[in-house]
Amino acid sequence: MASKFKIGTKIREWLLASSSITEKVGDKIYPILAPLNTTGSFIIYQRDEYSKDYTKFGVHSEKCKVFITVVSETYDESQEIAELLNNELEGLRDGFTIRLIDSTEEAIDNKFLQVLLFQID
Repeated sequence: MASKFKIGTKIREWLLASSSITEKVGDKIYPILAPLNTTGSFIIYQRDEYSKDYTKFGVHSEKCKVFITVVSETYDESQEIAELLNNELEGLRDGFTIRLIDSTEEAIDNKFLQVLLFQID
């Protein structure tokens, strides 16, 4: 199993392997920020937390939270991509348990954003 410290890289790998995601955004899946003047729909991911629970014998468990943001020029497409993203990631994957724990939406610079927060155990 990959380290949760590098979960963003793993998420990008999973999303790029998904034909339903790449049909919508191509390979435009970026850590933290997209390149300047990126056009069309794209995805940004950012690890928000990485923590370890300890016992007197050492590390008991690790968990992390990752924000994944869908950016699109239309509201409907932003929702569609967010739903595909959730369907692709949620559940048990490569030894990780992935759960959507929060989501919100907003508009910035005439773009529609769907922000999904996943917890990964």
